[in-house]
Amino acid sequence: MRAKKCAKLNEIGYDTGMSDSGRNGGECLASADAAEPATGVGAERTMVRFRLLPQGEFREALQLGWKGRTMKIDLQGQEVSLGSLLEIESGCMLYLGELCQRDGSLVAVRVEYSLDRAKLATDRDHWG
Repeated sequence: MRAKKCAKLNEIGYDTGMSDSGRNGGECLASADAAEPATGVGAERTMVRFRLLPQGEFREALQLGWKGRTMKIDLQGQEVSLGSLLEIESGCMLYLGELCQRDGSLVAVRVEYSLDRAKLATDRDHWG
């Protein structure tokens, strides 16, 4: 069993809950700028679900990778406006961010928060 590492501190000294190995390590909750993912643009292509906040319906898109805390996505012809707030589900993670750049169907989403969905489910069960 892997040990949980959640001691990375943000710039004001709060425990961000991010493991030292980045977004994919541990079952933690973190601000998106606590660590950068290991993958670059084009390195990892996976289907994600996204929705406009606060009450949009979920749609599918292709995640193309990361550059810093910016997620690159191919919306595959779907219309989403610059500045839109998005919730993105990817594997075991949930991301909250803003669509900050668009080039046709390719967009960049500045991720502000990342949440481990398993940890979030545990917290929901705990708080009712």
